[in-house]
Amino acid sequence: MALQELTIRNFAIIKQLEIELADGLTVVTGETGAGKSIVLDALDLLLGARAESDMIRHGEEQCEITALFSIDGLDDIQDWLIRRDLADDQNTCLIRRIVRNNKPTKCYINDQPTTLASLKELGIMLVDLHGQHEHQSLMRVADQRRIIDQFAGHADELKNIAKLASTIHRLERELDSLSRGNNDNADRMELMSFQLNELNEADVLDGEFEELEQEHSRLSNAQDLIDGVETTVDALFHNESSNVSAELGRSINQLAELLEFDANLQPASDLLNSALAQIEEAQSALNSARSSIEQDPERLREVEQRRDTLINLARKHRCNEHELPAKHQALQAEYQRLESQSSQPDKLERQIASLKDTYFEVANTVSENRATVAEQLSAAITEQMQDLGMQGGQLDIVVEPQISDDPVVTEHGIDHIEFTVSTNHGMPLKSLHKTASGGELSRISLAIQVITSEKSDTPTLVFDEVDVGVGGKVAQIVGAKLRNLGKNAQVICITHLPQVAAQGQQHFFIDKVTTESETFSTLITLEDELRTTEIARMLGGEVITDRTRAHAQEMLAANS
Repeated sequence: MALQELTIRNFAIIKQLEIELADGLTVVTGETGAGKSIVLDALDLLLGARAESDMIRHGEEQCEITALFSIDGLDDIQDWLIRRDLADDQNTCLIRRIVRNNKPTKCYINDQPTTLASLKELGIMLVDLHGQHEHQSLMRVADQRRIIDQFAGHADELKNIAKLASTIHRLERELDSLSRGNNDNADRMELMSFQLNELNEADVLDGEFEELEQEHSRLSNAQDLIDGVETTVDALFHNESSNVSAELGRSINQLAELLEFDANLQPASDLLNSALAQIEEAQSALNSARSSIEQDPERLREVEQRRDTLINLARKHRCNEHELPAKHQALQAEYQRLESQSSQPDKLERQIASLKDTYFEVANTVSENRATVAEQLSAAITEQMQDLGMQGGQLDIVVEPQISDDPVVTEHGIDHIEFTVSTNHGMPLKSLHKTASGGELSRISLAIQVITSEKSDTPTLVFDEVDVGVGGKVAQIVGAKLRNLGKNAQVICITHLPQVAAQGQQHFFIDKVTTESETFSTLITLEDELRTTEIARMLGGEVITDRTRAHAQEMLAANS
């Protein structure tokens, strides 16, 4: 079993419906306007269809649709739920959607909030809706392709194609970006090459400008330094009339004579001796400094030239002189990066070409498989159409691979797939959506489902008035095919034909109730006499005769 329970509250004219569904074929009947298709609309909304505020029952603030599915044995669905941490321990899946006035809708899977996109993705796996007009999935190119691919059974190859296509598209975007950037990079690299040549020739070292500044200061002030050092040495040691060293020596000797009278003078004596020792060390340092000071005009010119070179370079590169080495390294790194980028397009082009070779090899295999399956399906569906009241009709599935010098890479392969149909003998084949009526589309869908049901992995199939435009013997055949389809999937069919309704293993009747204050739809499970009465009503209208009742009993007995 797939769909076990469906609960609808405050949706359109439905106030509240609670439906428990069984396996096999379930039929839903009712008079025109009672709300049969509203049930399908509610299920469609639950599975991700666009929500509108007018869907909410008049006078209510919100509507709510809930469905409980049994997913025992449905491994793909169980895996999908497990990957998203939405699985429960009961092998069931509870889906709920709430539509509110002037507020976003709420979606839940197993009572956990989820997105509408996730609800849609899961809904496609659980239910396939086959209605007329906008509900008809057969009209969509993607679904036509899905039918072929599902029957062909090449899911692994299609996953590989999608992965290859995604990688190719990503690399092509990178290549396009690089190609646009390389046009700008060429001018940038030419300027950088000139700048790097200047910096390479200058060969600026870390800390060099600071050292040049110090050396320039010494050389340009050499005479002042020599005069100052010599004056200081003379004052400390060599002045004949008075010098610090001689005066300090006399003071130390005088104090030494006084120490024998007062020992408290000892600390002062020690300090003076220490000062004399430091003055003597200062003399040594001054003499050493004097010996290193030279007047070298040629060296001064060299330093000034080098200094000016670095100042001009710094001005060109809009940085401080001490930042030149770092600027040099940054330019070199950027140049190498751009140089590397300029070679990347060639690498990317080779990589893309290799991936495309693999892509088209797989895609061609899939295309050949599709063509073979299309031929088989076309013949089988055409055969089914003859039984469904479309004598002389023909369906042909066209698989056209791209043939061009530069074929487009898509995640679906290289084929354009189109279902074409001729609904009458001798008429030309035309695109399905341009030719078939709503009822014909539904019957073609039924024919496809009959053929593909053994390979379909969708547990619940819903048909909305698949029997439009048929009657008599064809209606009996439609019912038989739906019942047979129910052996492999749960089938729910909204019908107005007694020949179809009589073959259901479960029968619901939708009735519209009008009171003084409100109108609403309700649902009744039909069994025994109630079901006989409904089949008789469908056969003969409002006036049920003994003859129509007997006919209804015969039809039900034949399908029991």
